[in-house]
Amino acid sequence: MIAKLSKEIQKIQLGVGVACISIFFIAIVIQVFCRYAGIMVTWTGEVSEYAFTWAVFMGAGVMAYENQHFAFTSVLDKLNGKNKIILKIFISIMVLLFSVAILYYGVIITKKFWNYKWISLPEVKMGYTWLCVPLLGFTSTVYSIDHIMGHIRELMGKEATKVETGGVK
Repeated sequence: MIAKLSKEIQKIQLGVGVACISIFFIAIVIQVFCRYAGIMVTWTGEVSEYAFTWAVFMGAGVMAYENQHFAFTSVLDKLNGKNKIILKIFISIMVLLFSVAILYYGVIITKKFWNYKWISLPEVKMGYTWLCVPLLGFTSTVYSIDHIMGHIRELMGKEATKVETGGVK
């Protein structure tokens, strides 16, 4: 069930990230065009900055889903079997702890800055800008739990195979 949930969340997160990078690109194009045309447009700087921030945070979540984050690959590549799976579990636990910290502190910072306003668009609250931080923490937490459960299943399967075949693979 959590694997299915992770996959669906990842699709949404990827879509939001693509939308944000598109908004970033469009805002930059508008900004460049307006500068050459001599038109002053103040909102494009903030929109591009915050859209890019959201795109990066959503991309980081997708990378966590795909296990493309930081890992001890030099050690991982030298291991095989049970030891490799145990290291994968350890790495996933470290990512989980980091994700929970991002979620916790992301909620705190989002609450703190919720009612602050954008400079160029004062109708928009800064809380929406900061919301990407706890969102990354939440999604990465879900992905990490999914990975840990998958690694444990893999470890159990390897152990079962080892026992069934008398220790010979």
